[in-house]
Amino acid sequence: MIRRMKRTISAVALSASVLVLGGCTSTDSGPSDAELRETACESFAAVTPGFYESTAAVQTLADPSASTRDRTDAMNQQLDQMSGARLRTRPYDCDDPRDEKYFDDFYAGFLKDQQGEK
Repeated sequence: MIRRMKRTISAVALSASVLVLGGCTSTDSGPSDAELRETACESFAAVTPGFYESTAAVQTLADPSASTRDRTDAMNQQLDQMSGARLRTRPYDCDDPRDEKYFDDFYAGFLKDQQGEK
C-alpha cells in the first residue's frame, strides 16, 4: 500500500515538473507587429473625426512661440469646425496619406501603452 502511494506521488510530482518546465519555456512573444498595427488601425478609426485636427489647433494656440499667422489659421480652423463649415465626416484611416501624421503619433502612443501592459 505504501509502495503504491509512493509511486503515485512520484508520478504526480513528475507530471507537475513536466508541466511547470514546459510552461516556462513557452515561446509565445505576444502579438506580431502586423497584429499590433491592425489593432491600432481599428482603434484609430474609432476616434471621433476631427479630434486630431482640433488638438493640433489648440496646441498651436497654446504655443507661445507660434507665429501670428499660425495662430490665426488655428483659430479659423477651430471656428470652421465648430460652425460645421469644415467638419470632418470621414473616419481616420491608418493607410490614408492624409492621416499619416496623426496615425504615426497615435501608433507611437499605442505601442508605449502595449509595453506598459507587459
